[in-house]
Amino acid sequence: MSGKIKILMNGAAGKMGRSLSQGLSARSDMVICAAVDIKASDVDYGFLCGIGELGFGIQTDFAAAITAAKPDVVVDFTNPAAVMGNIRTALSYHTPIVVGTTGITPADIQQIAKWCGEFHTSAFTAANFALGAVLMLRFAREAARYMPHVEVIERHHDQKLDAPSGTAVTTLEMIAGVRQPMAQGNPQEFERLSGSRGAEYDGMRVHSVRLPGYVATQEVVFGEAGQVLTLRHDALSREAYVPGVALAVSKILTIPAGTLMQGLETLL
Repeated sequence: MSGKIKILMNGAAGKMGRSLSQGLSARSDMVICAAVDIKASDVDYGFLCGIGELGFGIQTDFAAAITAAKPDVVVDFTNPAAVMGNIRTALSYHTPIVVGTTGITPADIQQIAKWCGEFHTSAFTAANFALGAVLMLRFAREAARYMPHVEVIERHHDQKLDAPSGTAVTTLEMIAGVRQPMAQGNPQEFERLSGSRGAEYDGMRVHSVRLPGYVATQEVVFGEAGQVLTLRHDALSREAYVPGVALAVSKILTIPAGTLMQGLETLL
């Protein structure tokens, strides 16, 4: 492939979509060629993103946008209810897709892998595209080998739909891979208010906070007698995700067609 990588942004009107479009279009090797969201807009998408005129607005028909724009890659930051349909559509049109939408289950992953093989087109999914968050996951898995008492606290903006976050679930899964299941806390513990101890995963607890002002923050807290270890990552703005998404966009065009890749850590 020669020239710039042509990207269709799906979920283009959202804060993440606009921020990613701004960041990716600033690169010398990438260009936004189409924008899709559930609400159409005749306003030039480049003006909505603050990057100057692009010559197109936001469309609502995802399949029609793929057909017209012929992107090299779709980037999807939409919502859990729509993401599986979006993935199948992109793959059926033989367009690789990079997915940052969370809420994808293990069963969904199996289905995506089948679609990749069926349509001979690749997909990339990740719970988090921030480099610091990926390092936090790696450090947490190592710490859990020695400090198995752990709880996760994740904080996001109040418009986030799913809880706990995809990053929190991935953190718990990774820790569970190196930690024996165990109950934490007093065996006679009880909740005065239902859910006050958070959700339970393999004996660990996870707590979700949703408040205006946050972008994304996660703490992984390990406790042992006489000491506490806290690993924390803060995404202070959505710029944090641009390098990771750009890396995935570039990588997906070099892997064998029909491949499903998972997690930014596989690219580092």
